[in-house]
Amino acid sequence: MKKILISLIIVGMISTGLAFADIKYCGIGVRLVKDPYNKKVFVKVVFPNSMAEKTGLPEGAEIISINDQKVKKLNIDQVANLVRGEEGTKVKLQIKYYKKESIIEIPRAQYTFVEPEYDRFEAHWRQVAPPNAKIEPIPENMINNMSNKWFNETVPIINYWIARKEKFKIGYDACMTYPASEQNACLMNLTNREINKTAQDRQIELQENINTNLKNINNKLTY
Repeated sequence: MKKILISLIIVGMISTGLAFADIKYCGIGVRLVKDPYNKKVFVKVVFPNSMAEKTGLPEGAEIISINDQKVKKLNIDQVANLVRGEEGTKVKLQIKYYKKESIIEIPRAQYTFVEPEYDRFEAHWRQVAPPNAKIEPIPENMINNMSNKWFNETVPIINYWIARKEKFKIGYDACMTYPASEQNACLMNLTNREINKTAQDRQIELQENINTNLKNINNKLTY
């Protein structure tokens, strides 16, 4: 878990307070990430209703340059500073998506990043999973262009927690079929069972899932 998406940044956003309040900023509405080994910059997430989404910027796209400045030698903060700017001005991106390079211009605009509201299921899941388990799946184009070392550090663990969450949801849904008077006890037992797993149990599960996921992903991406 050494470098799990350590270079994440939300463009145009102040990171402090991210987990506690809605944040307004002027940018294009994306989350960028930089591969710490091959130095490529990717669009990890395109936020809903952002200018990036409206302009058609795809998630997983590699960013080659911003306003004609190459980004490979820049750190992620420097990259973000190139994207930030005054409302109405445009950001010119040279991107690579599925081996095809193109130029896309995106107007900067005010955008409010809204902290998600967590439902009852998420409230229980958040008690089980560590913060770094709450990670979105990695877009396929990004997977295809990651360094092998970063791939091995991130993808299996991300897929592991995604699988864990899916299994937890099955148990949660089963609890919700119980009479209302019994649901809370069922959910408490389900959550505590996961919380009380030993470190050794987690490590065994992790290794088994890593081996399986690596095999499945490598098969999928062979073409």
